[in-house]
Amino acid sequence: MANRSKDARAGGRARHGAPATRGAGGGPARLELELERSVQAPALARAAITERCETLGIDGSLAQSLILLVSEVVSNAVRHSTGDPQASISLSATFGERTIRVSVVDPGEGFTPRPRDPARTHDGYGLYLLEKVSARWGVEAQGQTKVWFELARA
Repeated sequence: MANRSKDARAGGRARHGAPATRGAGGGPARLELELERSVQAPALARAAITERCETLGIDGSLAQSLILLVSEVVSNAVRHSTGDPQASISLSATFGERTIRVSVVDPGEGFTPRPRDPARTHDGYGLYLLEKVSARWGVEAQGQTKVWFELARA
């Protein structure tokens, strides 16, 4: 059953899924979050990913990149989703031996990624960062929007 916790700094709520342990048969560790679509969601996601990285011994530039990209993707889901504002955002992270894969799902209709417009200096960096930092990333839209990315573990 999901554990509901409150982040005192952000003032929001998230439901946390499976603990930071190996799955059945020694499989990868997972993190599942259900976030309210609010301005607190990125901070809650960063805190949960930071905690999981500490638990799994992931640090340095890999942890920093992971936290940055999670923050960007969750922020985009909060800011740009065309779905019901009361619907939640789901974050799933799988920490494999070679790859960390994160997906963020919101109730929106999806979008077509386009290159960042350099004339717009105040926004448009989220997908640009995904392109530059992640090993792979993509967008899927089938009744909801899923943005996913993978980071290689060195």
